[in-house]
Order: sequence, then C-alpha cells, then structure tokens
Amino acid sequence: MIHAGIIAAGLGERLKTAAGGGPKPLVEVLGRPLIDWTVDGLRRAGVGRITILLNSRGAPVRRRLEERFPDLRWRFLEWDSPSSWESFRRVCGEVAAEADRFLVSTVDALIPPPDVRLFAARALSADADAALALTLFVDDEKPLWADLDEGGRVTGVGPDARERRWVTCGLYAVSRAAARAQAGLSYGRLRDYWTALAKDARVAGVPLGPTLDVDRPEDVATAEDFIRRHGAWTQEQTA
Repeated sequence: MIHAGIIAAGLGERLKTAAGGGPKPLVEVLGRPLIDWTVDGLRRAGVGRITILLNSRGAPVRRRLEERFPDLRWRFLEWDSPSSWESFRRVCGEVAAEADRFLVSTVDALIPPPDVRLFAARALSADADAALALTLFVDDEKPLWADLDEGGRVTGVGPDARERRWVTCGLYAVSRAAARAQAGLSYGRLRDYWTALAKDARVAGVPLGPTLDVDRPEDVATAEDFIRRHGAWTQEQTA
C-alpha cells in the first residue's frame, strides 16, 4: 500500500473569495471541493494511507475527508505552519516513520489521475533520493523551473536551471533517507530546499502532461474547463 502526504496548511489568502471565507481545500471546482480532486488522484494511483497537514481552521476539511473517503486510512495533523518548507518537512517526517518511500502532494495541484499513477509508478521505483513531477505547461506566476537530462535526472532547479523547459507541479516522491536528512535544515521556502537537494542528491524527474495550480480565484474557471476537456475525467469517474 502506498503512503502519501498532503500539504493543506496554507492560509489560501488569494482564494478567500472563491472559498466563501472557508478553508482553501474546500474551494469548489465543478461542484466538488478541491481536496476531493487531489485525494481521488492519489487513491487511483494506489495510495491507501494519507497523512494530511491542516491548519487550525481545518476541522471542516477533516469531516469532509472522513465522510467522502472512508476507505482510506487517515492521519490528520494540525499546525499553523510558518512556511511551505516547514509544512513539507513536517509531513515528510511523519510519513517517513512508516514508509520507506512515499508521495507528497500540495492540495492545489490539479493533476489528471493517469499522470498521478504514472508518477507514482516511476518515482517510487526510481534509483534516486527523491523525485519531482514535471510539466511543460507553465501556468504559475512564479514557476519553479527544473532541468532534466536524458537519463531522467534533475540537474538544476530554480536559479540553477538553465534550459527552463520544465516546471514542477506540486507532486513529489521522497525516500526515508531524504526525509531524515531534512532534520536541522532551514529554508525560507520549499523551492529553496529543492534547489539545494538537486545539487547534493539524486533527484529524478518524471515528465507529465498539462497540470494546473489552483491558487487564485480566476484559476477555478480555468480548472473547470481543464477537467471538462481532459479525457481522464468523465462524469462517471467524478460522480
């Protein structure tokens, strides 16, 4: 059984209007909370256990997940994290106590289920310390660029990326060793961690098709159109 972590502790300030004042994971996309799309993709990839980090306003999210996905084994963490890096490190530390290799997703990464499944298959079996899901589709105000060599290794991230063809898309794989090595590290942002890790460790890159980051009110309409047009999401699958 695959274990995954979800980072859902952000304040979601830019999505407040779309969320009606509620937590970001419950922003509706085609009538379903954003978190449903994230969890459904992981579940179809073979994930059976999920550790999710919520902030102190996350109680409604927990209720939704327990009711909607009773077949999954849940572990809920509550923390008003100071940064994306600290959220990632907390989730990795918790999951690494139980899994040798695992997935981590941000709550706002909208990735078609077949691509999530492809990433899980390749990333969890890669001869690497960690892995990044990559896309050529740039739909972010501040994309995190990554260079990929012919062997599937990430050779540079962020300021170290020279070709700037690929961008990360909020889905990762991490080994227990890499998670344990995070202890004592300090970064202002999660992207700074990946920039450093690509220099010092083996980071695999898994190319995927188009993905979206639902981070602004205008992203909701774009996401709904994306789901309608993508063959992986049918009415039967999303019911």
